[in-house]
Amino acid sequence: MKKIKILFLTVVLLCTTLTITSTSQEENSISQMINQQNPNQNIYSFDLSLSIDPFDINRNVNEDILNIEKFGVIQNPGLPKLPVRIFTIAIPPDAIPISLNYEITETKILENTFNILPASTPNFENDEYSSIYPSEIYSKNYNEFYKSNNKFPKNIVTYERSGAYRSYNLVDIKVIPFSYMPTTGKLSFHSEILINIEYQINEPLNININRETKNIEQNAEEIIMNYEQTKQWYQEKSTSNQGLYDYVIITLDSLTDTVEPLVSWEEEKGRTVKVETISWIDSNYEGYDLAEKIRNFLREKFPLDEWGIEYLCIIGHWDDIPMRKTSQKMGFQEEGCAETDFYYAELSLPDSESWDMDGDHKYGENSDSIDFFGEINVGRIPWSDPETVQHICEKSISYEKNSDPSFKNNILLLSNFIDENTDGATFMEYCVNEEIHPWMSSWMKTRMYERDSTYDYDYIINNRNVRDVWSEGKFGIVSWHSHGNPFGSGNFISVDDCQYLNDDYPSIVSGASCSNSDTDYLNIGQAMMKQGAIGFLGANKATPYQTEWDDVNDGSDQSFKYFFISSITSGEFTQGAAHQYAIKEMYSRGLWDALKYETFVHGSLFGNPDIGISSNLENNPPMKPETPNGSSSGKTRKELSYSTVTTDPDNDDVYYCFSWGDGDIEWVGPYNSGQQISISHKWIEQGNYEIKVKTKDIFGAESEWSDPLVISMPKGFKIDKIYNIFYELFPILKYLFFNLVVFN
Repeated sequence: MKKIKILFLTVVLLCTTLTITSTSQEENSISQMINQQNPNQNIYSFDLSLSIDPFDINRNVNEDILNIEKFGVIQNPGLPKLPVRIFTIAIPPDAIPISLNYEITETKILENTFNILPASTPNFENDEYSSIYPSEIYSKNYNEFYKSNNKFPKNIVTYERSGAYRSYNLVDIKVIPFSYMPTTGKLSFHSEILINIEYQINEPLNININRETKNIEQNAEEIIMNYEQTKQWYQEKSTSNQGLYDYVIITLDSLTDTVEPLVSWEEEKGRTVKVETISWIDSNYEGYDLAEKIRNFLREKFPLDEWGIEYLCIIGHWDDIPMRKTSQKMGFQEEGCAETDFYYAELSLPDSESWDMDGDHKYGENSDSIDFFGEINVGRIPWSDPETVQHICEKSISYEKNSDPSFKNNILLLSNFIDENTDGATFMEYCVNEEIHPWMSSWMKTRMYERDSTYDYDYIINNRNVRDVWSEGKFGIVSWHSHGNPFGSGNFISVDDCQYLNDDYPSIVSGASCSNSDTDYLNIGQAMMKQGAIGFLGANKATPYQTEWDDVNDGSDQSFKYFFISSITSGEFTQGAAHQYAIKEMYSRGLWDALKYETFVHGSLFGNPDIGISSNLENNPPMKPETPNGSSSGKTRKELSYSTVTTDPDNDDVYYCFSWGDGDIEWVGPYNSGQQISISHKWIEQGNYEIKVKTKDIFGAESEWSDPLVISMPKGFKIDKIYNIFYELFPILKYLFFNLVVFN
């Protein structure tokens, strides 16, 4: 057996801050076994040089906070809040990782002492859970490091898991580039780390695996730290290798006709669409239950050399098309295991090697090895009633076609005080901070906060204000943060309020609350999909929040919803892609406390996953209307009628705007494209006026103005002028008229 080193690769993490520290050399070599060696195969290896510099320190009276760009902060209760990140390394296809080795090649010992606080025990966005969350983990971790002379962490680099993203074979490692001694306050920064990966592989190496589509490759480049190295293992995709169906709908037999408008729209956008029914999958695939059969179907069809699936839209209630019920729950819960559609997004390995490794049909146990990079973007329309599904499909199409910025770039922000130290408005303001997100400068924002909030607001948060403003307004995005339950959030929104929401302008809704999508009930997320929303992201069980949250690295539900909202408002993500991006960022930055439970609880998005605030298909404006046709002269205070007509290239219905030249502007409609219309108007004053018309389609795209028609309201010889002349000539008659006729 030979050991062969095949590559040396340098990876540099660029940060933007600078801290001046003393420097020393501290060698530290560690080897960690991953899998048993096969004595009949050669061992290959390659090196990665990880350079992490610089960082910044925010020194406060009671706490010192360390920050490194694109790193998160440790969330495990009782452990020091040091920067952490999961790095993902690609190895050759079919390779089996054998060991992880690392050597610290440069260490900076920081001057002075530092007070790095332990991560706190999370609270819950459902009041009944906050006081009963167990503190045993916090106490154990705190005593191990803050009550002893132990240095944290024990290992700077640790093996996390093996996994995959589409065709890429991956190894995840956790890096905490600091060493901290809580009892002395001493802190060291490990700025240079040499990482070595050993693996075995069947020879010869198969290099005939195709690279993925452009969108998938962009995601892979963001995920994989040695992405450039993978080019030696994968060949470029030719056009003949394009997948057959990149958008798949799984639904009920009773809904196949109902979803046809959505199929047509996705195809118009350029998607290749395939509709499969649950009955067909149930009959043609094996599995322990229907959920596993669905996942086996998707695992077979998602690769590029099969269908090349990128989006999955599940259309049906979870009683008909099940989510995967997992074994994950919080320690205090007697019932309420998390259910999740993430099971259908994470497709890297079969259940027997991932979600159910021991075959006991308890899915997603701590011992089960899943990864956290979804191969496909998944959303669900959570109704099985044909009329409701048809309505959701139609309003989803209308939302995506609409390009009106007063709707699509308009966000409603709703929050309560979560506890005495946590104003939910802090989270809202972070999401729309224009320094962090420059695109938000062009957005309209309506804020509803508590009366005592330190932030400016437009309305005090209460049920009446929320219902009135939301029902009368048009908001492309709605975000809230409050305590919650399956039936609503805070004191401001409930299932009963959905009937009043403006479904002509439905929203993508993000609910940072407990249990808003709880599958044991007709929950507020499901109700809003029926009226008020075209997308809803909420937790389907109790979920922790972070007290005093004011930064993305504070973690928990707020950070997850931040990644979702910020990516959606950027206009660069569909809601399905934004959902998977948020899951990836929370994992890579280590921002969950209970990784599997919280991922599963937040792993189900309601709505068509291929919708964003940007219109994916160009919406053409109507043609220039004909010059208004009608009389070119008239009399004041007498109505005249004028007609015009236009056509819309997309055959959309159109509104007409008449400018009458006297200051009056009148919108009418909508009318069918090509339908001639006639509108009446009357003028009060004499003079000449220009009548012109413009149009807009039902999605907000406007035409240019028509050529004008000039109309004249000429001055007439009025009877009151005759009276005035007569009275001037014969004043005695004016006296006699008023005194003898009028007053007698």
